[in-house]
Amino acid sequence: MATRPTIRAPEGSLSEDLAGHVKTFATRDQNWKVFSFETAVNPKYARPQLRYLGTSGNVDHTDPKALMGRSFTFSLMQLPPGNEQPLHHHDEEEVFFVLEGTPTVVWEHGGEIVMREVGKWDLVYNPPGQVHCIRNYSDAPCWFQVMLGNPKPPRPQYLDPELRKLQVHDRPDEIARAK
Repeated sequence: MATRPTIRAPEGSLSEDLAGHVKTFATRDQNWKVFSFETAVNPKYARPQLRYLGTSGNVDHTDPKALMGRSFTFSLMQLPPGNEQPLHHHDEEEVFFVLEGTPTVVWEHGGEIVMREVGKWDLVYNPPGQVHCIRNYSDAPCWFQVMLGNPKPPRPQYLDPELRKLQVHDRPDEIARAK
């Protein structure tokens, strides 16, 4: 016998509750500081993050402009032409959904590297522990949605020891709180 789901009660008026659960593109900041320590190793790692739900890339998980969910994060990432992410992995699953452009997804395991170009409306599922990155070999920006299966995920785990060392001292949360 199927059970009836619990219906959530609004926290005040239904209209106010809905308004508090909406984040618009116009109110998102292109935060170039989240991964700025990476540019000390390679300027091509520069890219902004726009947080909507959860605080991926954050240390203290205190971005006052982001909604907090129970199960995952959701942000937008822009990858300028010629730029890329460094190889990294997460303890949780991660999904990329391409909105614009033709980024190249890279997977690595045991020194073997495979690459695949993806396009608009394509999705890439990165299982937990899968070393990966995205590169933009095109001459146009790539925009993609990023979801991590944890509302407060640890920061990316890098293969590059220099990035691991720099990440320890990087505090992008302080910038988000100051705005």
